[in-house]
Amino acid sequence: MLADVEAGHVRAIVVYHGDRLIRQPWDLEMLLNLARGKGIRLASPTGERDLDSAEDQFVLSIEAAMARRESANISRRQKARFDRWRRDGKVMAGGPGGRRFGFASDGVTHLAADRCEVAGRREVTEADIVREMARRTIAGESAGAIVTDLAARGWASPAAKPLDRSTLKRILRNPRYAGLMPDGETKAAWEPVLDRETWERARMAVDRRAGAFPRGTHPARWLLSGIACCGRCGRPMRIAHITSGDRAKGRSYKTVVYACSKRDRGGCGKVYRNAAHLDAWVSVHTVARLNSPLNPQARVPAADFMPEWTALAGERADVEAALADYRGSAGRTRLLMRRLDSIDARITELRGLEAANEGSRLLADYRGITLEEFRALPLPVSRALVSSCLRVTVLPASGRGPGFRTEDVRLEPL
Repeated sequence: MLADVEAGHVRAIVVYHGDRLIRQPWDLEMLLNLARGKGIRLASPTGERDLDSAEDQFVLSIEAAMARRESANISRRQKARFDRWRRDGKVMAGGPGGRRFGFASDGVTHLAADRCEVAGRREVTEADIVREMARRTIAGESAGAIVTDLAARGWASPAAKPLDRSTLKRILRNPRYAGLMPDGETKAAWEPVLDRETWERARMAVDRRAGAFPRGTHPARWLLSGIACCGRCGRPMRIAHITSGDRAKGRSYKTVVYACSKRDRGGCGKVYRNAAHLDAWVSVHTVARLNSPLNPQARVPAADFMPEWTALAGERADVEAALADYRGSAGRTRLLMRRLDSIDARITELRGLEAANEGSRLLADYRGITLEEFRALPLPVSRALVSSCLRVTVLPASGRGPGFRTEDVRLEPL
């Protein structure tokens, strides 16, 4: 619009109100400088102004100053409201569909079961689904497998869209479901859906596995797609089909292989291996790794550090309350601030220890599993176990002819 004013294409400007056009005095000065000598009129329901008139310019400058004051007042009131909400443990309650998954529109009340009927199962709530998401994620299932199952059962987001991996990850990473404010530490006004330990473990499991399996690697069907790497170029291998035999004599057949793709993955295209044989070989070694004395128990079990974590969270809330109400010396305030910093530093350290232990905890959960039990696991869980136990590298074939040579596969314990 300003460009049209400067070029002389605009002879009049119509606005609902003056503060819809300008909020700061320099906005008005910019408009007046561009409109000088062009006879442009400004019209609104409150009247008309001539931008070349000194009297009208004076009135407009007063209105611009009033608009700036009102903008500052609105900002002050909103900041005060948000500060009250923060002290009361509340945040904005909205979201896609007008609410958060598992919560009513007020952002505090858990959604009742009769608002979450799925195929006649009125006793199941969205909060129950959040708990199921967390439990299955901690057990090693992938986000894709979980949301596919939930979507098939009819669950959708508050915006009436099918649940997807992004929705699951946002939910499990959100401190709201642990009854915490967005900072992840301060207690909120609503009851938690997940206890603190479960939320922390689910969040870390999501973060640890995010991006571990590339898109387009057929994780729903194959154990090592995207996990096994080419020993020649280092690229992840994916499923392919090769035809062998004598087609002229009608004896051709197709074999499913893991291949280093040159066409769309940037690999060398030189290494491939029979998928069924490689899956069987790696499964045996994964089970052996899970049953080996080298299989570590979690170095910092959740049961050991969670009491300290809970105590620190409570102490942090007490220090924050003391700071909010304290009216004493500046020295005492600095001591409280230093204590708050030390608490935050220790909580961060505990979170880092827990994140480092997530892989070993998964191994500890499945310690002693048999090969039959491993093969009966959901594929996302077995894939997670393989990627936590072994680094699988497929080397170029050492000889010609049929057969699976174990020396052409390098398995490195993690």
